[in-house]
Amino acid sequence: MYQSEWARADLSACTEAPIPEFRSRLPVADVAGVMLLHWQEHCVECAVPQCYSTCRLYVPRGDGRCARFAYGIVRNTAATGGLGFGADIRFRRWAKLETELTGCLVSTRSHQVIERFDAAASGAVSAAHAAIRHIDSTRSVSHDLLARLRSRVLRRLGRAHARYNAFVIECFSPESAPFRLAVNLRVDDATIFRHAVEVAPGPNFFSIPVPLPHDLAEREYFLTIEPEVDHEVRVIFTWLDFVALRQGANLPVVGGEVRGPARKVKCVAWDLDNTLWHGILVEDGVAKLRLRPEAAALIEQLDARGIIQTVVSKNNHDDAMTVIANFGLSDYFLYPAINWGQKSANLQQIADRLNINIDTFALIDDSPFERQEVGTALPMVRVYSEQGLESVLDRPEFDVPVTSASRQRRLSYLTEVHRDRAREVFGGDYLDFLRSCAIKLRIFKPSTAAETLRCLELIERTNQLNLSGRSYDAEAFDRLLRAPGNLCLAMECEDRFGNYGIVGFASVVEDAGQPTLLDFVMSCRVAQKRVEHSVFGWLARRARERGHRKLLADLRPTSKNKPLLKVFEDMRFSTEKEEAGRVLLALDLATADLEDGAVIALDASDLAGDKVAA
Repeated sequence: MYQSEWARADLSACTEAPIPEFRSRLPVADVAGVMLLHWQEHCVECAVPQCYSTCRLYVPRGDGRCARFAYGIVRNTAATGGLGFGADIRFRRWAKLETELTGCLVSTRSHQVIERFDAAASGAVSAAHAAIRHIDSTRSVSHDLLARLRSRVLRRLGRAHARYNAFVIECFSPESAPFRLAVNLRVDDATIFRHAVEVAPGPNFFSIPVPLPHDLAEREYFLTIEPEVDHEVRVIFTWLDFVALRQGANLPVVGGEVRGPARKVKCVAWDLDNTLWHGILVEDGVAKLRLRPEAAALIEQLDARGIIQTVVSKNNHDDAMTVIANFGLSDYFLYPAINWGQKSANLQQIADRLNINIDTFALIDDSPFERQEVGTALPMVRVYSEQGLESVLDRPEFDVPVTSASRQRRLSYLTEVHRDRAREVFGGDYLDFLRSCAIKLRIFKPSTAAETLRCLELIERTNQLNLSGRSYDAEAFDRLLRAPGNLCLAMECEDRFGNYGIVGFASVVEDAGQPTLLDFVMSCRVAQKRVEHSVFGWLARRARERGHRKLLADLRPTSKNKPLLKVFEDMRFSTEKEEAGRVLLALDLATADLEDGAVIALDASDLAGDKVAA
């Protein structure tokens, strides 16, 4: 439901262009119920009542509050959705939508009936505001009184429900450019969950695993939606709900296909009770828990293959970590999420911390409910029961190249944890922090068997920073390395925290015309540290010294390599040619600024004739 007291359909009709008919991708018939929510207009920088006289953005609403929406929340019948219409909103600067979580499930039919009743009462609400302000023009107490009354009524409707498939945002954007919407969950003015989606022009559909706290009935939790822009944007929402799907129904397919798991697993997440150990911690206590030997053996084998591991468990954090430490397993698990939130949300946050794609994750859990929750919210994550752990490594998704670097992968990530902590306490800006890390980058031609195998492994595993997505078997890769006119490069990196080892590979065709980057892969462990910027800068300086006018890059865009596209945008590459599934990018070497601010110390002295200043 939406706050309709201040809707100005007349103002919307005369100021906004009509939208094309927009039918929802999520049929109402597929939804068993939704959480009863009441979305209201708020300001992200609210400081009532001082801001009414001091803020230059203040625009009085009918109740004297600030109108952060240009015409309130207007029903747009050109769109359909859970309520049969679209909620048409023009967000002014600092505007946000906000609702209190009730935890109460109602059927879609009941939801529509309650919404119509609430909308019918809005006229009386508006009149009450006007009457109270007529009596006391200095303040509006009606807003607070009616908001509290509405909250109490909503909490008594429906029934308590803990399982929702996802928080769904479906909307239509009439804007000509994309922008980001931030989703924040907070309690006691503290944000406990944050996620952002990029809204493209036209129709959009997002399902977000927002974690639902277990104490919704005792505490006040608020969910907010706010554009991350400094200008007005218009959005028409058709779903903005926690949805529980009917049995057999699925969330709609977006972009023509459901995103499935990656070919190889990079991270295994472990449940604890009756999965890692026999017993339930909160019931049996620490002393009675027994480590499952097949689980302990699998942890060591995964680690040897370079597959990192973590924990997602509904438990008391400190108690669980004590047991894990007693079993001697603490160092095996990176960013463990031990809390009472949804496991799908915890997995996504761990993926963000590790900076690897969520589709490379696998979950081992004894609970069919938890496996279903993760499988529904994150269909790209593989899920396994606690049975048959001895045969897990026989699956093809765990058949990964094993190198000296892969055997040290967990230790490398542990070092990255230390880097994260150092960054958190660093007081300067990010570039200053990078300089303080004393990053050193070495570019060279791979020659030994170990170097070649590591480069091939990077091509096999890397998704986010992968230019072409090409794959090679050992024989084809050897031909690539030996091909005349090809410059094949490996990148090795270290900083004051430790050595990353070989983190990247590139191949450049130089035998004719302008030099063209055909392959480029880089480990996500050095992403956002400007290592890729330094490599491209070195290649550009090298090309310019040899009299070339452009440096080309043969990009094959995918849903996963957008971070690499952002690097090309930073470097001022432009589109030279575009065709189905391929974009040829070009950097004009005559006008390009190739200085990197001495963030990284670059050494290419091993390449004869390639001694270019970093």
